[in-house]
Amino acid sequence: MELIFVVISFLIALLAIVAVVYLFVKRQHDASLIGLQTELSTQRQNYFLPSKLEAYQRCILLLDRIAPANLTLRTLQVTQNARTQQTLLIKTVRDEFEHNIAQQLFISPTGWQMLVQAKEEVIRVINIAANTLDADASATELAAKILEIAAQVTPFPTEICRAYLQEEFQRFSA
Repeated sequence: MELIFVVISFLIALLAIVAVVYLFVKRQHDASLIGLQTELSTQRQNYFLPSKLEAYQRCILLLDRIAPANLTLRTLQVTQNARTQQTLLIKTVRDEFEHNIAQQLFISPTGWQMLVQAKEEVIRVINIAANTLDADASATELAAKILEIAAQVTPFPTEICRAYLQEEFQRFSA
């Protein structure tokens, strides 16, 4: 009887020691895992930060380049008619956008969606302006009409998107 009591006491002591060792090793493992995750997060941020910075810069530049005032002044070909100029403007907007399509990997889905909507709004304004002109209208008349329509929409979607992306980047980098 006494032997059974000694064996049970020994087993209880052994189980207590195993439990303490297990808890100690688990705590050490968890602390090590948290440290590794923190280090990985820091390294990931350091690796992607330049790409994120460049993506926000490129998106802001894209918005500036497709803003109606800048777009019409940069691409105006006064010797062309309005229809040819309309085609050139739409092609320019789409080319600018396609050139920067990979930036969606580095900005938020909301920011990217706003950028897509801003691009579509610019194309819509170009088409509305072209459709209000006569068939023999000049590229200069189209440019004036685009600027007139864009001036009625304040703030213009490119400006709204730019402000959103700037704010988003500030939150991200802070």
